[in-house]
Amino acid sequence: MSGPAKGSCGAKKISDTHKGSHEHDKKGGFAAHPESASEAGRIGGETVFARYGRRHFKEIGHRGGIITKNTRGSQFYSEIGRKGGRGRAEMLRKKKEKS
Repeated sequence: MSGPAKGSCGAKKISDTHKGSHEHDKKGGFAAHPESASEAGRIGGETVFARYGRRHFKEIGHRGGIITKNTRGSQFYSEIGRKGGRGRAEMLRKKKEKS
């Protein structure tokens, strides 16, 4: 690898110099256009599915579950099970109240 180390003063200097210097920077990218990010994710997921199939997604989901259980403990699943959809429902309610 060449160039400054990630997070170093040199890397920050280069990043600051180039910010906004490209056309895609001026348009705002995915942050300004979340629908583009969503579309890109959907297309990417379809491509991976076509290439590797349903079994691949099942396997990576299983691995993620094992890692989560080992990292957070089995109690974590009890906690999120009790919460259910309340967190999301509350967020949507607050969003609706603002508009």
